[in-house]
Amino acid sequence: MKKVSTKAAAVTTAVLMAMSAAGCSSESTGGSADQNTAGQNSSNDTEGNQDTSANANENENADVTELTFWFANSDTVVTYIQEATERFNTTVGAEKGIHVTAEYQGDYVELHQKLQASYIAQTAPELTVLEIGAVGMFAEGGMIEPLDGRIAEDGINMSDFHDGLLYNCYIDDTCYALPFLRSTSILYMNTTLLEQAGINPEDIVTWDDVAEASEILKEKTGKYGISMPINYWFHEAFMLTEGGFTVNEDETVCTVDNEVNRKIISYFKDLRDRGLAHLYPYAEYEKMTADLMNQDAAFFFQSTGGLSQMLAVADELGFELQTAFIPMGTSYGVTTGGCNIAMLSGLSEEKQNAAWEYIKFITTTDETVEASIVTGYLATRKSAIEAEKMVEWYEQYPQYKVALDQLEISSGRPNNPGYVEFQVELTNAMAEILVNDADVDDTLAELEKKGNELLND
Repeated sequence: MKKVSTKAAAVTTAVLMAMSAAGCSSESTGGSADQNTAGQNSSNDTEGNQDTSANANENENADVTELTFWFANSDTVVTYIQEATERFNTTVGAEKGIHVTAEYQGDYVELHQKLQASYIAQTAPELTVLEIGAVGMFAEGGMIEPLDGRIAEDGINMSDFHDGLLYNCYIDDTCYALPFLRSTSILYMNTTLLEQAGINPEDIVTWDDVAEASEILKEKTGKYGISMPINYWFHEAFMLTEGGFTVNEDETVCTVDNEVNRKIISYFKDLRDRGLAHLYPYAEYEKMTADLMNQDAAFFFQSTGGLSQMLAVADELGFELQTAFIPMGTSYGVTTGGCNIAMLSGLSEEKQNAAWEYIKFITTTDETVEASIVTGYLATRKSAIEAEKMVEWYEQYPQYKVALDQLEISSGRPNNPGYVEFQVELTNAMAEILVNDADVDDTLAELEKKGNELLND
């Protein structure tokens, strides 16, 4: 437990920065502000006091195994989790004597804080989601249960999950979680605005294409090309497209003080200085929402998990919104994000068995299809994309399939526990450079120094 306690501030602060990210936190058009409204939309206990409903039900029926499942994010996620849990309770749960109470816990940072506190107090839930970059932290802290034995016993076909989603499920070759609401960052384009400026959205492939289109757009309409909050998850993708990344392959060396990063910084600073990009700190994420709704920009970087909400905004306001890969530099590149589902450690055998039933249910092909359609998150199973309902959905809304196709060139996020704190430093440093014009050389040197310390702490 000591390791989890000493890293608690790092986990919670870092995940707060990951709206999309990495993560992927709120992953909606309202950013972190959505977390405030979600509690009003959900009848669940937003303070994490799960004992009340669970204990009451146990007293009423001692033959029913009561479980609590904590989840994060709002809007369409709340809708899906409530519906899926009800399906479980009335089918598998009713058959096997299991009842699950799903409780919204705010954004990832709030959920992770509550998990650590409740685990120490021995009041933790049996099931939880974890932002994928934090799985390593909780696994090394002994807070979540290895799943390999159960996977083998039940013959779970792990190869049915897309390869790009499994990296952050395994820590030191042991599986601690299964892919759940997973995402990649993608490029959103207001094609109505682009076409008004005489730009063919299908021609937007590379970073040079985005820059050229932004210049034309400014000239013809006075609008920005890009609207973007500075975020580490986006920056990971940007570095991958230029052949680099934030850390080396074994995640022990920070690699941000280099020409790849300087090229990315130069690109965005040039667009900003020419009035072609609206850049702002992540804490001011609502500016992207305003630019989207007011049609003040054509290009946005967001998680696929925000797709349902963003399409709803576009439909309500009468403009077309399409999705595309993160633009290509020397190649395509992107990291995955979102959350995995895990079982807390220290449970009785009865509760472990019951929790595993829920994990299996909510990661089935059928539930994967429902989750993707309701929320916009990826269809995590290969079999799901062949399901008739999913095929029909992709035909009607091809925007949903872009992130799935992009998954073929995606990679996982670092599992090193120190990276959780480093990603906060990365977000802050990039904002200092791109928004406040901090010295590039000094800032990158200091960032890389901090990164190496954190990765090897």
